[in-house]
Amino acid sequence: MSKVLIFSQDVIGKTMAGPGIRYWEFAKALSANHQVTLAAPNHPDVTGEGFKIVSYNNKAIGKFLDGYDVIISQSISPTMAYLARRNNTRVILDYYDPILLEGLEIYKHQPMQTQANKNSRFLAELQLSLQFADSVICASQKQRDLWLGSLMGLGRLTPDAYAQDVSLNRLIDVVPFGLQDDEPKKTGEGFRKKLGIAKDDTVLLWGGGIWNWFDPLTLIKAVHQVSQKRDDIKLVFMGLKHPNSDVPEMEMATEAVNLAKELDLYDKQVFFNYGWVPYGERQNHFLEADIGVSTHFNHVETRFSFRTRVLDYFWTELPIIATEGDSMAELIAARNLGITVPYENIDALAEAIIKLADDKKFAKEIKNNIKQIREEYRWQKVVSPIRSMIEHPHARKKITYAEFKHILAIYRHTLKDIKDAKGVWPVMTNVASKAYKITFKRS
Repeated sequence: MSKVLIFSQDVIGKTMAGPGIRYWEFAKALSANHQVTLAAPNHPDVTGEGFKIVSYNNKAIGKFLDGYDVIISQSISPTMAYLARRNNTRVILDYYDPILLEGLEIYKHQPMQTQANKNSRFLAELQLSLQFADSVICASQKQRDLWLGSLMGLGRLTPDAYAQDVSLNRLIDVVPFGLQDDEPKKTGEGFRKKLGIAKDDTVLLWGGGIWNWFDPLTLIKAVHQVSQKRDDIKLVFMGLKHPNSDVPEMEMATEAVNLAKELDLYDKQVFFNYGWVPYGERQNHFLEADIGVSTHFNHVETRFSFRTRVLDYFWTELPIIATEGDSMAELIAARNLGITVPYENIDALAEAIIKLADDKKFAKEIKNNIKQIREEYRWQKVVSPIRSMIEHPHARKKITYAEFKHILAIYRHTLKDIKDAKGVWPVMTNVASKAYKITFKRS
């Protein structure tokens, strides 16, 4: 039994978004075989289910990283890299969310210099994390190909790594988002009564937040097109305000609300929940829906994304309408779990809505297909590669001099360290000393 620290950068509690949910479920699944601690940046209003929960402060993070055999984290900071090597702690990097690609879209309307600064920071974090990770997990085979290329460029695909495992699965493997092992059960009211939606209306559910790389606009326009002939189709957006206050408000969410008002659909055919549904209550809303929807633009983010809340559509057996282009859309099409449509195609979306609303036989067939695939995505099953990495770790040789120079470059861009040290030179002197210890004196 290993002592495992699951280090979440997102909030943990009754109300959680994707990263928090992922780490909460990791902790539950892994605690059956290991002593697990879940570290959160907030003060959680929940208790662990077979695992311990602690809160951390970034200014005093060192004490949380001591005493563990393995750390699982979405990124590796310079402090974590240093302390993990000093303490001989293995780090499993969870790169299921290509943040650099999301950043390209989030900040594209800002001045180019601001965009370049953000991109440099994301790139520095990415390179440092991939250099120091003992193993890497991601959410899809597409993502694995992306990170394999990055690891190759950083010199991580070595003869030594290949000799250990020709598949390189011990170095990097796929751990998709999962779904709960128990069946969804109603524990309270959903949205129909609150929003005044009739029992016989067909409800399209957008099961998460509205981020800038999503395309709610084409979907709203499709609902508007359908509403010209019938008024029984309703679209509900389940959450607008992210539970983590550090996540910026998304321009696309505002655009979606404005478009619904402009088309006179707001609170008639299109509804928005401005808060965020607690994780343990979300099934009350999903079970009152008829169709799950996920639409996005043709961005580079799309190709390597993994739409996490689609797993809740699987969990509650909702037929799905999704835009083509990502790994989830490929799965939906291959396994007949719904209907995929071209990018920004209003007519195709409207046709798909009507098809699933009216063709009950077709919808039932899809539900049966979803019921079969659900077992492949149970959390206890999808974390199997993590268990393997913990119990049969990938062994690394000492870091090379080239990697040593890279450490210096990463630290040079760490502005907080520079500010705290009151200048670049003190930082570089300190970094050189620390990096030398990490590189050449660790076992």
